[in-house]
Amino acid sequence: MKDKLQQYGELGLGSRLKRLSDHMMKEIQLVYNTCNIDFDPYLFPIFKVIIDQQLATTTEIQEAIQYTQPAITQALKKLADKKLVTYKTDNVDKRKKQFGLTKKGKETHQRMIPLWKVMDEQVKWLTEGSAVSLTHHLTFIEDQLKEKSLSQRILENLNNIQ
Repeated sequence: MKDKLQQYGELGLGSRLKRLSDHMMKEIQLVYNTCNIDFDPYLFPIFKVIIDQQLATTTEIQEAIQYTQPAITQALKKLADKKLVTYKTDNVDKRKKQFGLTKKGKETHQRMIPLWKVMDEQVKWLTEGSAVSLTHHLTFIEDQLKEKSLSQRILENLNNIQ
């Protein structure tokens, strides 16, 4: 059966992007699980901001990734529950919390570095190219992912560098 969202052209763009995003998150979760890394791909942007800044407040994270305050707070709670981040209260403004990595967070980050490198390479391969339009390129990406899943692409290449 022909993909109806593809047939809808630009009208289906938002739905196709959402479907692709959900699919990629599921595939990345599969990779983390296969590599025995207890991590949720939805937490990546916030975790990465904290890694990059070493200490970050919720406001700094919000400015960096443009997520809502409740979404950031919820993700920080999940990261704290997984013992990947902790916070300290600001000396000047006691309402302000500065989030940083725990020892476990730093160890997890080190384990993820080679994995993120391969993920980046595989997603770049899927997204590079010249297409007439975004919808045509989305079709190319969707077709490639039907041929071989993103998790399979990542895990095969991860084995090549280890």
